[in-house]
Amino acid sequence: MKIYKLITVTDEVVHAFEKLVPQLAPDCTLPSKEDLQAIVDSNHTILFMAEEHNELLGTLTLVLNKIPTGNKVWIEDVVVDSSARGKGVGEALIQFAVAYVKDQNITSINLTSSPDRVAANKLYQKLGFIKRQTNVYRLTII
Repeated sequence: MKIYKLITVTDEVVHAFEKLVPQLAPDCTLPSKEDLQAIVDSNHTILFMAEEHNELLGTLTLVLNKIPTGNKVWIEDVVVDSSARGKGVGEALIQFAVAYVKDQNITSINLTSSPDRVAANKLYQKLGFIKRQTNVYRLTII
């Protein structure tokens, strides 16, 4: 399996996201090729891809923010194709992201995961992520 930072958005990448995004967030609007390229071109987001035998199996987005209290890094939108789950793809993506962040001299990474994503939560804990005692709030703007 190969994990890499996405540089160029191809039609193959767009098709992979068309398949992967509904598995993570069924009600989400699918990203266009332009949307994905904007993410890739941003200085604050990085898309990592997992590929095996020329098939894109999963993705992870790393979000980097510089704020007055320091650098904040979040792992977002981790999704592995249902056909590849349980084969170490998610673990490889997380480990790749952690190694990338270590090379940037950043000392912590944050992520959130819905409690009903049992396998994902077990994986994050196995990889050393510690559940924090905090509240997450959302305001939906209509």
